[in-house]
Amino acid sequence: MSNKRPVIGIAYSDSSVRDNEMRIRTYVSRKYFHAVQLAGGLPILLPAPALPQAGFEKPDLAGFVDRYLGMIDGLLLPGGEDVHPRYQNEDPAVALDLVNPFRDEFELKLAKVAYEQHKMPVLGICRGCQVIAIALGGKVHQDLGGIARVQHSQKAPRWAVSHQLKIESGSKLASVLKDTNEVFTNSFHHQAIKEIPQGFICCARAGDGVIEAVECEIDRFYIGVQWHPEETFSGDQLSRNLFNGLIEAATRHAISARFN
Repeated sequence: MSNKRPVIGIAYSDSSVRDNEMRIRTYVSRKYFHAVQLAGGLPILLPAPALPQAGFEKPDLAGFVDRYLGMIDGLLLPGGEDVHPRYQNEDPAVALDLVNPFRDEFELKLAKVAYEQHKMPVLGICRGCQVIAIALGGKVHQDLGGIARVQHSQKAPRWAVSHQLKIESGSKLASVLKDTNEVFTNSFHHQAIKEIPQGFICCARAGDGVIEAVECEIDRFYIGVQWHPEETFSGDQLSRNLFNGLIEAATRHAISARFN
């Protein structure tokens, strides 16, 4: 069974801040790869290329990305810091939070090439949802202050659900979640998509109208969600359904790739 598991690449990178020993750590929460494993996938971590340094050749970002995507059957873009607004031609707003130069260019490239060239299944979670939007020509609110009418950065534990979402009937997301139209999710974000990229639709909104999920219009699993299903995976069937959907799509992609 294990040798038939589709390979799911998970982007990860150095932290944007140093730890208490003044070292920059490279990390991704184990909840992501545990959820992939339990759903039937084989996760591998995809580190970003080193930033340019004096005396060394500039890393070939396009080469890294293409090689990585050629090794995997599906891609998971995890949560984390804000994407720098320069990638959507904006100056930083006062309420912009931590940004991470180790991650931005790499993950934006992964999202774009996975969609346009490799045409593989992609799941973006929280920051990953925003990465999808920016990479493909959309934009995000740098901060939801003055826009949000419900709490989008909950005070409850990460495994607890917070606010309700309305899922678009007939969407791929609704199908993956087993045709559920109203769900409760957890929430840990102060940004959200404001301009949906061409070829995508909004497939879920919070009660205040904030976009909570997007998906591509064509028949492909390319979905971004603002909540954190990896945190609720163990106790929530809808979260498991979402990861199961990624694994099923990656399995189909792997089979198709072998015959093309």
